This record gives sequence, structure tokens and C-alpha cells, in this order.
Amino acid sequence: MDGLSFDDIAARLKDEFTYAVLDVNAGEKIPFVRVEADAVARVARFLSREDELAFDFLMYIAGVDYPAEDKITLVYHYFSYRHEHELMVKADVPREGGVARSVAHIYAAADWLEREIYDLFGVAFDGHPNLIRLLTQVVTPRLTKVLPLYPFTHTKLS
Repeated sequence: MDGLSFDDIAARLKDEFTYAVLDVNAGEKIPFVRVEADAVARVARFLSREDELAFDFLMYIAGVDYPAEDKITLVYHYFSYRHEHELMVKADVPREGGVARSVAHIYAAADWLEREIYDLFGVAFDGHPNLIRLLTQVVTPRLTKVLPLYPFTHTKLS
């Protein structure tokens, strides 16, 4: 079965979540819909349960640090095996104290993906069943772009 176009999927989201859809960007290499961070779980539930959409697979969640804008963007990439269409959803949270709703109760794969983002970027996921560190054992500086830059020097080896 042929999947819906990005424009069709975005229109469905805008109709259902008029209050939460902030931006629809079809001009990118991978088009995306930007939503409010507190609506991430409601959007994910809608994407997974609507028969016409049937996004049954969460491919990944990534965190992207934008220090100049004082935000971390969460990127959710969904795929539907039934309809063979995909969708990228983005949500912004503050760099300090950022919180988004967990989607682990909708997509099992989100369990570890959210823990990884929590561990490396400091973004908390409200409602996560086990939000503990995954990669580091102790509190370490987050992997955000605040590391000092040192001039690069090249040493010629003889």
C-alpha cells in the first residue's frame, strides 16, 4: 500500500494538534514537523494509533545542541511498515532543565534512546519508566557544545 505524502501527514497533524504544531517545513532534505515539547507523547500516540498513519516504528530519537539559541532539539524519526511512509518530528527544550514527555509507553525502542539523551544532554523525559544513566556511571559534563576551543597546531613528524 502506498503511503501518504508528507503534506498529507502534516495536514493531519495540523488538524488534530492546531495548538501544538509550531512549524511545517517541507523544504528540507528530510521534511519535518516541529511541535511543542509537551505535546510529543500525544503526537506519538496519534501517529501510532491512526490507521491511515500507522507509524509502528520509532527509528531513532536524537538530541541536537544549539548553544547560540539556548536550546536542544529532540528529533523523532518515525516509519510505517504498513504504509511505507516516514515522518520526522522535532521539539525544542531549553538547554538547562529541558523536559519532554516520554514516548517509551508507546514505542519500546524509546526506553534506551531517551535514557541516552538524558545521560548525554541532560534532557529529562517525564513519565519514563526507568530514567537512569545508561552510558555514564557518574554525573559528568553534558555533551553540549560548551567545550573550550583551543587553537590547532600542526607538528611535522620527521
